[in-house]
Amino acid sequence: MLETNEYKETLDSFYNYLFGVIKLHRDTIPKLKDELMLIQSNSVDELNDNLNHQQIFLYQIKNFDQDVAAYMEKLNVSGANLSEIVKQFPENEQVRFEKLLAEFKETAKEIKFYKDKCQTLLQTKLHMVNKNIAQFKAKQDKMTYGEDGKNDSTVKIPSAFEKSI
Repeated sequence: MLETNEYKETLDSFYNYLFGVIKLHRDTIPKLKDELMLIQSNSVDELNDNLNHQQIFLYQIKNFDQDVAAYMEKLNVSGANLSEIVKQFPENEQVRFEKLLAEFKETAKEIKFYKDKCQTLLQTKLHMVNKNIAQFKAKQDKMTYGEDGKNDSTVKIPSAFEKSI
């Protein structure tokens, strides 16, 4: 593959673009850690703010596929993923791109770890909320009757004497 000055500049630009995307991912990890802490502490307002900041991250990387496709076209390479693309670069360039991809892989693993933890914790909290709602509805549906057999909602029976039918 002929290495022209323009090709080298495009390759450097692509490297810098990928480096920036990886930096954005790394910068998201503390926000995910905060999200986990906020979920644990039931801080809904702070959690909402945190999620808004994470949406900014998503907005910043929304054109990633299109940007990579544009670089692929400029560099005259093709592939289903970045690893396949990097294998088509000159050997001296492959090393630095492979190091970058390895760094991205580790960052992605850490992001997935925290996202999975947050998801599990949210599911647990949601289960508890649903359980409490179900218990509240069950208590709300209980009726008491007076001596004349009519509904008497003023009588409160301790739960030790309740019987569900």
